[in-house]
Amino acid sequence: MELAEMEMAYAREHRRLGELVGMERRGYSELRREHAREKLDLGVINACFADLQAIQEKIERQAQVLQDLAERARRKRDELIEIAKEKKALEKLKEKHERELAEALARAENKVLQDIATSQFHRRVAAESQSG
Repeated sequence: MELAEMEMAYAREHRRLGELVGMERRGYSELRREHAREKLDLGVINACFADLQAIQEKIERQAQVLQDLAERARRKRDELIEIAKEKKALEKLKEKHERELAEALARAENKVLQDIATSQFHRRVAAESQSG
């Protein structure tokens, strides 16, 4: 559940990064349009550069957010894999214990049956020797 939430957060933050990259492209397009004009407006150009710089800083922060989320998700996946391995090992131990218990029970039943058969044999032999 936690891993799924991390993956959804990663997808959401990845979309946000895409939006920022789109904003950066539009900023560069606007800057090219301003440079293409005959009469340059340095105020507009400086504003475009400032906007682009702010967007690039946001992109860098967003990339770090994505990297952090990816690392957390990787650690969670590794943790879940380890838990699954431990669960499988415990299940094997349980199966082994149940098998050993069943074998011990079967041995005990066989011993009881052998004791009963031996006892019955001795009774029959004793009864035959008394009657004969």
